[in-house]
Amino acid sequence: VLIEIAFVKVFLASGNLSEAQAHAKYCVELACATAEHTNQAFAWHASAQVAMAEGNLRRAQDDIAQALAVMEGYEVPLATWGVHATASELYQYLGDKVLAQQHRALSCETIGKIANSLPPTEPLRQTFLSAPRIREILGTQSF
Repeated sequence: VLIEIAFVKVFLASGNLSEAQAHAKYCVELACATAEHTNQAFAWHASAQVAMAEGNLRRAQDDIAQALAVMEGYEVPLATWGVHATASELYQYLGDKVLAQQHRALSCETIGKIANSLPPTEPLRQTFLSAPRIREILGTQSF
């Protein structure tokens, strides 16, 4: 599943949406054939990102809803922060500022939990918090 997600990201970055969509679809099929909630959330998240890039906001909403559903009741922080960050972007784009802010807050909260699970002197903590996507989500907030 993770290699398929990497392919999705590569094809999205290169603008090849048809290949990104094909790999996202396959990724969802692979992930949903297992009971692994993190991989399922990652797969639906990747599919939502492709849908957003295609301008298919209805499918993006459906895919985000699927990702949120498979995470419900499970501790899957590695997927949670990204799913909520993408949901925030989607709802911001759709003009729903309340939902956008709620999802952003949940993403920031999860990022904080991940960061705070590491000792303050652990280099991995700073590497995580300094990643461009994490800095973008957190804005001026720090942990």
